[in-house]
Amino acid sequence: MDYLRSDEEQAEALKSWLKKNGPGLLVAGIVGIGSVLGYQKWQDVSAQQLADAASRYQQLIELSANDFQDPDQSAVYDSVLALAEGLQQSHAGTQYAALSAAILAAQAVEKGDYDLAVSQLTYAEANVDTPELKAVMALRLARLELELEQTESALQRVRAITDPSVAASAAELEGDILTAAGELREARAALEQARALLRASGLNTAVVDLKLSALPKDS
Repeated sequence: MDYLRSDEEQAEALKSWLKKNGPGLLVAGIVGIGSVLGYQKWQDVSAQQLADAASRYQQLIELSANDFQDPDQSAVYDSVLALAEGLQQSHAGTQYAALSAAILAAQAVEKGDYDLAVSQLTYAEANVDTPELKAVMALRLARLELELEQTESALQRVRAITDPSVAASAAELEGDILTAAGELREARAALEQARALLRASGLNTAVVDLKLSALPKDS
């Protein structure tokens, strides 16, 4: 199924991005907090709490390398779930918790647990601290809503995405949603916009071209 392949690819991309950039984002956030609060207040932050959050997050990253489509990895998946939920409960609102939610959502997609993925991405979108990541979370939420046949919610969400870093993906997804809703003329317009954005960026348009060719010629 095209949607599932696309979503799995995005899940892997998100996991890879988080593994590469997550620790750096957290370090930058800690430094920023220190500069704002000042040295004295920074000393008041519990070193034990920070160490606990960092330790749980590192475990989560390491465990997320497993293939959770493999039934033999169910116990490891339960550990990932417990770690992410523990971070959200003990370190609510922190980047540790937000990024762990995004990682868990990627694993939940692999498991086919879309309701869990939606709840985790909703939490992550509300708590990540960069516009680019917020846009990625919103895009993935809209894809999951489409999979759950929540087309109106998915359409509203994707149309609210304004970050240019995902403009082509957002336009393509809007076309997918409109196709599912039977709004074929609007779907064609969205897909043509996605194709134009991809071409402008020098990216391959084969998938979008295929979707356009599948639409009725009079749409």
